[in-house]
Amino acid sequence: MNTFESIYQDQIKRLPAIERLRLARLIMDDLAESASGWVVDSNDAWSQQDLYDLSRASAGAQ
Repeated sequence: MNTFESIYQDQIKRLPAIERLRLARLIMDDLAESASGWVVDSNDAWSQQDLYDLSRASAGAQ
């Protein structure tokens, strides 16, 4: 299991819903602050990775 998955399962999932929402807000606020440095790919062509991700999502794979 990935480290973040084990942290979520072992520590975060056990928190009350309101505490998990507060954590989610902290994460979203942090991401919003750094958004100006993000690069948006405006290319309308599908990469091999895009096609792979689409096929996995369509098949219900995680």
